[in-house]
Amino acid sequence: MARFIGAILGAAHAANSGAAGSLTDPFFCNGRVARMLRDYFTGDVAQNDILSLGYVDWTTRFDPTLSVIEFTDFGTAITLDIGVAYIVNQNAAGAAACLLSGQDIATAAGSASPLKSVAIADRHKPLWQLAGYASAQAARAATVKDGGRAEVIATFKGGNPDAGTLSWSFYGSPQ
Repeated sequence: MARFIGAILGAAHAANSGAAGSLTDPFFCNGRVARMLRDYFTGDVAQNDILSLGYVDWTTRFDPTLSVIEFTDFGTAITLDIGVAYIVNQNAAGAAACLLSGQDIATAAGSASPLKSVAIADRHKPLWQLAGYASAQAARAATVKDGGRAEVIATFKGGNPDAGTLSWSFYGSPQ
């Protein structure tokens, strides 16, 4: 049996406190994990509609374990992307799906991590890196109209979505 500590989330981390399963993500050891965004939306949407989930600082690191999105049936073959609003010529259009890409929301009810599409090795990265910016300063400069903050968005994809409910809770730590 092998025991690995640390390398999966960046810099090596000491060890656990002794209890099984009590490893702490090194980026949240300072006790600054907080609910960053939380709300819900109920309504009828159309293909490619964008829903603003809220604004956070570009240096935010989201906790993939605590954060969750929940949804009801939005119709056949409907998917959801979660990422940040992007500025043309500043970062890749893929930023709109940099956290979650193609989540099936056509089931009667379900839930998923909003960081489901982020590789495990990248989950420790701040939002500006996940969105494709060269630095936090570059991200802030590109979003001056939004106060230098990142707008987290959800985009409905697929045929013709029906009415449904989407709720979200993002936990994390602004660095």
